[in-house]
Amino acid sequence: GDNGSGKSALLSLRTGAAEPSSGSISVGGSLWYVPQHFGNYESYTIAGALGIRGKLGALAAILAGDLSENNYTVLEDDWNIAERAAAALSRWDMGGFGIDTPFSVLSGGEKTRVFLAGIDIHLPDVGIMDEPTNQLDRRGRGRGYGLVGGSRATMLIVSQDRERLSILDVTLEITAY
Repeated sequence: GDNGSGKSALLSLRTGAAEPSSGSISVGGSLWYVPQHFGNYESYTIAGALGIRGKLGALAAILAGDLSENNYTVLEDDWNIAERAAAALSRWDMGGFGIDTPFSVLSGGEKTRVFLAGIDIHLPDVGIMDEPTNQLDRRGRGRGYGLVGGSRATMLIVSQDRERLSILDVTLEITAY
């Protein structure tokens, strides 16, 4: 669809970032969102943007001897979260950045790659991506295409990237009227 036709608004409704003016929307299973704009994440670290800061903190506390029930609750038996995060970031050429790197120091393409790594970390049932190739170089776009083809997740992707659209099973066009 054209700019302004409501593509990003549709994703905001689907992710729960916005509420419908009437009716309801429900999503079955786990969800991971790759946004087009990153302004809401500028004060985060990479771990915070990936939504794993709490688990990493709980794991570190347990390994340091703090065996409080809250740490185990936050960790949710996700004992290999640090290794999965490191491997996913490395796959997306982000291995040179520490998990505590401020998100604000990353380029647009690096920010996109962090969120794409989130799919490998969280293994969602549904992946939602808003223009994921806009800030990626050719190599990053190629990896993104491979991610879509190799994932078991249902993918809802807003894109004007004709190459990406050509690999999808179903393509819908949104128009204003």
